[in-house]
Amino acid sequence: MTALPFSAAAQDQNAAPPPPAVTVAIIEERNFQEAETFSGRIEAIKSVDLIARVQGYLSTRHFEEGAFVEKGQPLYTLDQDIYRNTVHQAEAALAVAQATETLAQQKFDRQEELTRRDVQSRALLEEAQANLAVSQANVAAAQSQVEAARINLAYTEISAPISGLIGRSAVATGDLISPQSGPMATLVQFDPIYASFPVPQRSMIDFRKRGARNEDVFVSLTLADGSVYPHHGVITFTDVSAASSSDAVIVRATVPNPDNLLINNGLVDVHLVANADSRALALPAQALLLDQQGAYVLVVDGEDRVQAQRVEVGTQRAGYLEVKDGLEAGARVIVEGIQKARPGNRVAVSLVNTDN
Repeated sequence: MTALPFSAAAQDQNAAPPPPAVTVAIIEERNFQEAETFSGRIEAIKSVDLIARVQGYLSTRHFEEGAFVEKGQPLYTLDQDIYRNTVHQAEAALAVAQATETLAQQKFDRQEELTRRDVQSRALLEEAQANLAVSQANVAAAQSQVEAARINLAYTEISAPISGLIGRSAVATGDLISPQSGPMATLVQFDPIYASFPVPQRSMIDFRKRGARNEDVFVSLTLADGSVYPHHGVITFTDVSAASSSDAVIVRATVPNPDNLLINNGLVDVHLVANADSRALALPAQALLLDQQGAYVLVVDGEDRVQAQRVEVGTQRAGYLEVKDGLEAGARVIVEGIQKARPGNRVAVSLVNTDN
C-alpha cells in the first residue's frame, strides 16, 4: 500500500481555521427626539345613555348592536297609538277653545258698538271683555296642551343624538319602557377620542421649567398588542390640580380614531415626543457590552480585525443608543457573533441593514 506524502498530510492537519463570521452595523446619525412614556387610558369624548322620556311598549328597534349610527338616525320606536290619540284630543279641545274665542270676540265687538252709541250700559261691555279674555286664555292653554301632546308623541321616536358606535340593547321589542327603566343602550363617539394619562409632578415641573408648551410635543400611542398606533394626537387639556393619592396631574390628548382601533376604557402606552428633531450618532443597543470599567463595543477596523472601544451613551429610542463619545460616523461595530469575536483577531464581516 502506498502512503500519502508526509507534507500533504501535515498541510491538511495544520490548515488555519477560517475567521469567525460576524455581522456589523455602520455608525451613522439617527433621529433622537426627546420622548417620555406614560401609562394611559382611552376615553370617549362623548358617551350618551339612551333613556326614554315617555312610557310605552317598545314597538321597533332600528339598529344592529355594535353598529355605527349617524346623528338623527332612528334607534327605537315606542307604541304611538295612545300618544296620537292624545294629540287628536288636544287638537279638538283647541278647536273648541278657538270657536269659543271667536264667539266671545263677536259679542265683545257688539257690546263695544252698543256702548259707543249709549244704547247699553258699560257694565255689559266689561263683562263681554272679561269673557273674551277668558276665552283667549283657554285658547293659549289648549295650544300648550297640543304642543305637549305632540312633544310626547315625538318622544316615542328615539334617535341618535350624536354619531358613533352603539352598544348592546338592554331592552327588547314588547318591553314596557319608561324614564325609570334606565339606559336602553349606550352610544359612544369614537372619532376623535381622548387618551388620558397621569404625569408625575417632577415631569410636569421639568416640562414647565424648560418653558415647553403643549404644541412643542405630539402624542404617540402603543397599543395592547405592542403595535404602534398610526395616528398622532395633540395635548388639549391639563388638569388644574394633582391627585392626592398619586401626586400626578391628569393630561389629556385628542387622537384621531377613523378605524375605531381605540376602544373606550382601553389601556395604551402614551409617548410624549418632542416635535423638534435631535440627530446624533446611533449605536444599536445589542452592540453595547459592559464590564467592571464601564461600557464598550467591539469595532472592526480596516483590516477586519476586532478592537475593543470604550463608549459613552445617552438616550435610548427605538432600539438605538445615542453616542455621546467614543465612536465616529462610519465605524463598524459588531452586533451579531460577538461571542466569537476576540480583540486582535480577524473576522469575516457582513453588514446588517440599518435603514433610518
